[in-house]
Amino acid sequence: MVFLSKKQVLDLFKDSFEIIEFNEIEKDGMTGLGKMKHWHIYNIMAKKI
Repeated sequence: MVFLSKKQVLDLFKDSFEIIEFNEIEKDGMTGLGKMKHWHIYNIMAKKI
């Protein structure tokens, strides 16, 4: 797993990729250690420029 903010994720793509689709999913779920957490999951479709 990688833990990044939305801004950090977008910054990874800003100079070399055209973002075609960006979706953020928010949900509550368990961590690997069995604790509840509010998750932000990013799905990105991007094209190398």
